[in-house]
Amino acid sequence: MKIKLVLPRKAKDPGAMGLTVPLVLPHLAAITPSGHQVELVDLFKERFDLSDRPDLVGISVMTPMAEAAYQLADLSRGKGVKVVLGGHHPSAMPMEARSHADAVVLGEAEDTWPALLKDLEAGQLKEFYITGPRPSLLEFPPYKIHWVPERPSLDHLPLPKRELLQAHYFFDSIMTTRGCPYRCQFCGTSDFYGESLRHRPAEQVAEEARMIRRFWFMADDDIFGDIAYRLELYQKLGELNRWMRWHGAGCLAVAYDKAGEEVLRLAAKSGLNAVMVGLESAEPETLAHLQIAPKLRQDEEINFSKVAAGIKKIQEFNIMVAGFFVLGSETDTQETFDKTLNFCDESGVVPIPFLLMPLPGTPMWEDYKGRLLPGLTWGKWDAVHALFSHPTLGIREREELLYRLRRTSYTFGRIIRRLKGLSGDAALFSFLMQVGLRFSFRADWKRVVEG
Repeated sequence: MKIKLVLPRKAKDPGAMGLTVPLVLPHLAAITPSGHQVELVDLFKERFDLSDRPDLVGISVMTPMAEAAYQLADLSRGKGVKVVLGGHHPSAMPMEARSHADAVVLGEAEDTWPALLKDLEAGQLKEFYITGPRPSLLEFPPYKIHWVPERPSLDHLPLPKRELLQAHYFFDSIMTTRGCPYRCQFCGTSDFYGESLRHRPAEQVAEEARMIRRFWFMADDDIFGDIAYRLELYQKLGELNRWMRWHGAGCLAVAYDKAGEEVLRLAAKSGLNAVMVGLESAEPETLAHLQIAPKLRQDEEINFSKVAAGIKKIQEFNIMVAGFFVLGSETDTQETFDKTLNFCDESGVVPIPFLLMPLPGTPMWEDYKGRLLPGLTWGKWDAVHALFSHPTLGIREREELLYRLRRTSYTFGRIIRRLKGLSGDAALFSFLMQVGLRFSFRADWKRVVEG
């Protein structure tokens, strides 16, 4: 069969994702059984064209891209092409996705994707292909569902088929681990991948790192999760004797672990020069509301001095620390935005602030879905639009407060001050990243103003 795998792009997206290899596309190509012709289409880089009449279009969907994905799906089906939707959003909203597709893949696809292709060739395509716990709402007859209860092992994953990517990217990407033991209220990772950590063998990751570009992103939810694995992995990456620089998202807990200092030393030696940490808020009440304390290795009462000490510990290894902050929670006030800036000024953290998004598939979704503002479309789930009514802060007020925080955070004076303590390529990466964020945040605000 001729298969077209697509990563959609929502309207007016500033396009930052286009810098990094979209790992989902070459990975899906790698787990596609031989004999099929596969084309990868990253709409951050290419156009979507149906003139070649594929047999199947598969679209990987995140919530902000859902509208664009559904438009592509409807267009394809209108031309008689079969469509499959998968990814985080269809897994959380399967019935909605099914109205735009011939089949929906829920959860990880290593076992279900080959089965789906086999069923399609036999003319027996089912409606839902599910990995992991079966959603209770999908109580359909067995002939409509292919269900794999166990999540896939990562021991023998094939290498992604990067050679099928048509465009060039500044950053490559690697995945080493799936699963997350934390259940942050606004995040659906633990439901999608499970709460237990599963790892690829460190030797396989190191061999892949030897083969790819020298700048890359580790696409794990926590590049410090499972200390024993990280010690082995970063030791092997460091032994490659290959100049490379990489970045990823990590949990602050590594700074408090007995072996955490050794993990940081080995990670820095292997080329880690920046980590994005989910600090989430400078407001204690908000952190309690979002259930973040375990991720920060804190008791219910947050000690911000301990948080700052953890940040400093990471920075001591010439690693830039960027902080994700979720603002606009019901416990936030105007002063929360100022507290966030002050905390970043004092700690040297590069701030990446967003407005709170109740995402489908997260613990928060059930609490908020009945309180969402009327008339919202999925394109508004971009972390810069207010999505629900707030007890003290207005809709546009929250959006303006976010933009004010972003604008004042990225004056050139503050950008330069955050380079203090960093040297060489870590300082250069930090400077370029901050300048990039400055322009991206301006584009976000323009999108809000233009509606």
